[in-house]
Amino acid sequence: MAQAKQQTMICPHCKKEITINVWEKVELPYDLMQRDLVLQNTFFKVDCVNCQATFTIAYRCQYNDMERKYLLWVAPVMDEKTQNEVAQYNQKLRTDNALRLAQGGYRYRIVHNDNELREKVVIFDEGLDDRFIETLKIVYVPLIKNKMGETTQITGIYFDKKHTGGYQFIVTFDNKPPMRANVNMDIYHDMTKKLMDIANRNTPEGLCRIDADWGLKVMMHEVE
Repeated sequence: MAQAKQQTMICPHCKKEITINVWEKVELPYDLMQRDLVLQNTFFKVDCVNCQATFTIAYRCQYNDMERKYLLWVAPVMDEKTQNEVAQYNQKLRTDNALRLAQGGYRYRIVHNDNELREKVVIFDEGLDDRFIETLKIVYVPLIKNKMGETTQITGIYFDKKHTGGYQFIVTFDNKPPMRANVNMDIYHDMTKKLMDIANRNTPEGLCRIDADWGLKVMMHEVE
């Protein structure tokens, strides 16, 4: 079971020093409380004891689900140090036979923030393939843009499970409240058949980014 470490930081609101709990690792099936916080989108939530402000701050963390076999590496900034660490980890995956055997069948992803972390957890816990969720987003983007108009920009699209059953995209904008769009899973399943070969050929081994940019390239068959 992972343990949190205490770390000091400056509150961005009152500029006073506060102490926060930082989780370097979350390991399932042991850290179920932390999993719930991720799904509630409060894992990175911080409450300032001085000014009572609440804010979110993403930090380096690994989310490892050993039952469902996926590892998510939260890296808010892909600076040179982080890129080197990712390269070293991937090199170890290629050369360490014991590690390859222990983590056979794992999926490895890099995410940048709380919303991306939560989305990947939802997708993988539902037994879905995140690669085709990203290609599915490409189908929805023109429809959403047409509905919102030219003066509104999409800032994020996140896959989610509906409480009433089925799935939805939660779409965020620069100047309008978020909207929800029902997801047609028939399109998803069709993509898993038609795009599987090109997706497999262009999914890097080890830790990698699978996002909308990757999905667009696969849809355009430009990755190879």
